[in-house]
Amino acid sequence: MNDSNSYPAADSPVHGGLVSALGVDLDLFEPIDTHVQAWTTDSGTAVKFVEARGLPIVDIVLQFRAGTTQDTVLPGLASLAFYMLDEGSQQHTATQQAEQLERLGAVMEKQIRLEHATLSLRSLSNEALFDPALALFIDLVARPAFTADALAKIKSQLLRHNASREQNPRFRARSEAFRHMFSGHPYGNPSGSTQQGIDQVTPEDLRRFHQRAYCASNLNIVVVGDLSLAQAQAVSQQISQALPQGWSAIELAAAAPATGTTLSVEQPGASSVVLIALPVSVPANHPQYPALVLASEVLGSGIASRLMNELRLRRGLTYGIYTRVNAWSAGGLFSAEWDIAPEYVEGSQVLVETLLREFIEQGPTQAELQVARKQLAGQLLRDVAQNKLLAALLTQITQQRQPADFLGSCIERLARLTPADVRAVMQRQLDLSQAVRVSVGPPTAQQPLPATDQ
Repeated sequence: MNDSNSYPAADSPVHGGLVSALGVDLDLFEPIDTHVQAWTTDSGTAVKFVEARGLPIVDIVLQFRAGTTQDTVLPGLASLAFYMLDEGSQQHTATQQAEQLERLGAVMEKQIRLEHATLSLRSLSNEALFDPALALFIDLVARPAFTADALAKIKSQLLRHNASREQNPRFRARSEAFRHMFSGHPYGNPSGSTQQGIDQVTPEDLRRFHQRAYCASNLNIVVVGDLSLAQAQAVSQQISQALPQGWSAIELAAAAPATGTTLSVEQPGASSVVLIALPVSVPANHPQYPALVLASEVLGSGIASRLMNELRLRRGLTYGIYTRVNAWSAGGLFSAEWDIAPEYVEGSQVLVETLLREFIEQGPTQAELQVARKQLAGQLLRDVAQNKLLAALLTQITQQRQPADFLGSCIERLARLTPADVRAVMQRQLDLSQAVRVSVGPPTAQQPLPATDQ
């Protein structure tokens, strides 16, 4: 159950000659001029392509709307179908697939999440290497064998994997938050499977699911690298035509609002993991979403963030505290997460909620917002400067249904946001009465927080 470094090229059209983000004056918020070409294949597959001639490498990303939320009848069907893709095809065994990809110097990676299953291929662009690597990749995705013996092996591995993740305090905290916040909704099963669902899946179930979920019209393709437009169009057409045809994933109903609660999970360990999650009702392509991203950057991204300054630098309570905002098609969350000594769980929860409340009421300062914008712009510049990261970024943009001019206008949109804008969006979107507080760790008597160092 497997889920290369890229180097920026001096003359790559991907980043207009940018070799490093160092030295770039981000106060100018220079727009990104990456030329993204887009089309739809005859089979209904949406494609994005960036020609990058600096390195003899091609990155291809296939993202199917085949995530775990598509298999509510047999929870585990989507995961099993996904992990079975590289367990042999109708033409090659799993060993043959792996050996041939290695011989060609190609690398395949894959990942399944709530809404999407993603597979990527990185190959040298030389036709003698690229063409057979692409053929293997297509064979693996389009014509899996789904044998009973391989299914039995993957079922056992998936059950062990799920059990192991439930013992991980960080995953357990997130799982409990999801189960409460999205109760009765497909998002409420973050592992995407149950033992009963896994046990019931048959090879025929996998074949039926594959015919639907791994369909050309249920796919987005991103291609970045050393290809011409005509070559990229031929590649996308070759992939699209090899797949099943004529189905698209269902749209999920919006998640119902959840009530706030406090959940405590007893689990042995030297420290506790604490999570506070708030529901968010805007998708990633909503005009209010960038303000939430900026807010998260100010609150919990890096050593200079507000929460890090208070909990780590001033109080020495944790090595790190981080915030993130996640938005899916039917719901989302804004969360803060940290490790702490078990005796300070309750005190730290109160402290973080107090800091969140103050931030929602007052908003960021202009100086904080400027630092956050620089960090986000710098990350964006680094992503477009490396082919593999650019392919991942374009895949995310497509998944989020961002507008066609997103790359070119993103930095400018961030620059226009004021502290008042961010505060207004937080006050509309974040309601602390709906906070879900989760702690995972050993039970112990709670103590007041120690005095600050400053």
